[in-house]
Amino acid sequence: MATLLSRVAIILVGALCFLSVANFANSEQPQFIVKGKVFCEVCRVNFINKYSEPMPKAEVKLECKDEVTRKVTYRLTGGETNDNGEYTLMAEGDHGEEYCEVTLVKSGNHECAEIPTDASGEKPVAEITLTTNNGFHDNIRLANPLSFTRKKALHHKCAKLLKELAEDKEDDEPLPN
Repeated sequence: MATLLSRVAIILVGALCFLSVANFANSEQPQFIVKGKVFCEVCRVNFINKYSEPMPKAEVKLECKDEVTRKVTYRLTGGETNDNGEYTLMAEGDHGEEYCEVTLVKSGNHECAEIPTDASGEKPVAEITLTTNNGFHDNIRLANPLSFTRKKALHHKCAKLLKELAEDKEDDEPLPN
């Protein structure tokens, strides 16, 4: 009788182990909620400032690339901003071994449709981390804001901004000895 109970116990433990492994293999991929904001930068100074305006109906995309080959391994398109310039993307899968970023695709305003570049010619990106192995305790990822640039600066606002920036720079200069 004891050996029969031992055999039944071994069979039950084996079945439980098999079910656990099968459940792990069939578990869903992690999902992440990527949130961000897109602006129209009206002064052409290539940074978001107090005069930058939220950009409704702008399109963004999310791409993850292999860290070594830089080949695209995951792409999510069709992200569009709401009236406040905010977007939400639902990304799937753990991309811990990849480099992921949100980029601008299309402006929602033909007067503010240029994608700015930095001194090296690079377009703006918002890097994000899409993995569960990073210490974050939830699945929400906040991307840095991105901006399109107006074709022509709004001079009345921008003159004021540049004056304020110049005054701030003067305040930061060291006093003479």
